[in-house]
Amino acid sequence: MGLFNDKKELELLKNAGIEIEKDKEYTIEEKNNMSIQVSDYILSHSSKNGDIAKLQNKYSIILNKLVK
Repeated sequence: MGLFNDKKELELLKNAGIEIEKDKEYTIEEKNNMSIQVSDYILSHSSKNGDIAKLQNKYSIILNKLVK
């Protein structure tokens, strides 16, 4: 079983520009790179209208999985 199997999580990752391979064991370095990419995606949005806070909430589960 892969790191991400939930359709919602896969869609969020795709929105951040990350394609996940099913049933692949990702290395710590690959997970760190994905975490950085997700963080960059979140921070590329506006904080004035609350987009960053909303995205941080949406992506928190994904980021938690990546740092484990």
